[in-house]
Amino acid sequence: MIKLYQYHHCPYCVRADMVANYKNIAYEKIYLLNDDEKTCYDLVNAKMVPIVQLEDGQAFGESLDIVAKFEQIGDSSQVITAAKGSAQIDELLATVKDSIRCLTYPRCLMLDLPEYATQAACDYFRNKKEQMIGMSFVQAMAESEQHIVAVNKILARLPVLPISQQLSMDDVLVFPALRNLSMVKGLVFPPELKHYIHHIAALTQTETYFAKAV
Repeated sequence: MIKLYQYHHCPYCVRADMVANYKNIAYEKIYLLNDDEKTCYDLVNAKMVPIVQLEDGQAFGESLDIVAKFEQIGDSSQVITAAKGSAQIDELLATVKDSIRCLTYPRCLMLDLPEYATQAACDYFRNKKEQMIGMSFVQAMAESEQHIVAVNKILARLPVLPISQQLSMDDVLVFPALRNLSMVKGLVFPPELKHYIHHIAALTQTETYFAKAV
């Protein structure tokens, strides 16, 4: 069986999951501990996720390469349409990239996710991400309100992608970032945007974090 190595919180991993589920591909989902470098290096000689290992033993990473492979081998009746409108959404979210990181990184450790099942895995993640955001998770959480205000302004401006029973590459590129924002209590998703997130989650059998938002 195909194996898909991943982290639950990783938006790039969500891309691969979305397409595998939508294309009715049978696969084993394997959650790695965040500090498990050995498995990654054994498979692809790099610390990265997602990683797919095909039934012939071939393994490779890069989410869009995995998506392309799943498009090739998956259910041909489950068509994925071309991207048309994700660039504008990406550009808007990029304007609050630092705020999104400060909001989501600390909360990842609060959601009981499998990649943080050990203290060593939690410490590994915290040390790397605190360096990235330039502050402790404690400080980032204390400053949540200013980041929530910034991100809410952008959420209110986001164009909403069309609702369809056909998945598009726009969905594959945009949904994972929006899904991760669902872990942040206090973010306000306009009704049409929230409906879109729930629709794509159902279409691709993907979990959101609304129910456990912090």
